[in-house]
Amino acid sequence: MEHSTKKHSFSSPLRRALALLLVAALVFVCAPAALAEEATPTPAADTAGTTPAPAADATSASPAPGECSDDVLRLETRLSDLGFLTGVVDGVWAEDDAQALTQFAAALGADAESAVSSLFSKEVLPLTTQASTVFAQAGSGFLVVRGSLMPWDEAETRLIVGQSYNVTSCYSGITLHMVCVSVGTYARMQPALDWDNATLRGFFPIDSSSEKQPVAITMDGILVAASIQCAPAQLGAELPVYNVYFHNSVSQINGIPDAEHEAVVLTASGG
Repeated sequence: MEHSTKKHSFSSPLRRALALLLVAALVFVCAPAALAEEATPTPAADTAGTTPAPAADATSASPAPGECSDDVLRLETRLSDLGFLTGVVDGVWAEDDAQALTQFAAALGADAESAVSSLFSKEVLPLTTQASTVFAQAGSGFLVVRGSLMPWDEAETRLIVGQSYNVTSCYSGITLHMVCVSVGTYARMQPALDWDNATLRGFFPIDSSSEKQPVAITMDGILVAASIQCAPAQLGAELPVYNVYFHNSVSQINGIPDAEHEAVVLTASGG
């Protein structure tokens, strides 16, 4: 009996030690899993329910009334060049700017927001009906802009090959940009961009290489009267080159002043 009691008392601490080791082993195995579960972030609930839409492109939005920025100035200049804006170009979006954009959108068959994004696309340039209408009425003789009557021998010294010049219609006041290609007995100039060329072709009532229109070319800050001749349309990407005559410019054929061009130059000067 004494031996049995001693054996029982000896086994009890052993059992307790084994139990403690088992508990420690369970804690060691389970704790990393619990910690990893706590460390894993729970995905935040999508309160909106949908993926946020990307921000709108600022250049495709119509300016707010009173907005003053370079983008507004760019839009105004474009609308003015195309003949839809007749007011002042000052970089501040006003009522007449909004009306010009509405007129352009109507010609395009789109809303104002779509028209802004399409304004600088060359595909819509044939829709510049206002410019075409103004020039089609050129026979009325009403001049908006006049240039000074500068002799060719002086004008040619002011023209620099490769330089861009403002060319303004005497009948509508629309201005575009042309680069001087060559200077001989008269000047040859090329539109700077596709839309310059499309706008320029609206200067002529009919698409004929014999057509001439009065323009004023800005040289050294001076508006100079000139006559520009319609150029044949070019195939491909190359822009056509236009002949530009000034007072007393002579043709390369017979070396004498071209009577028709001289008459148009005099018209451009208000004479």
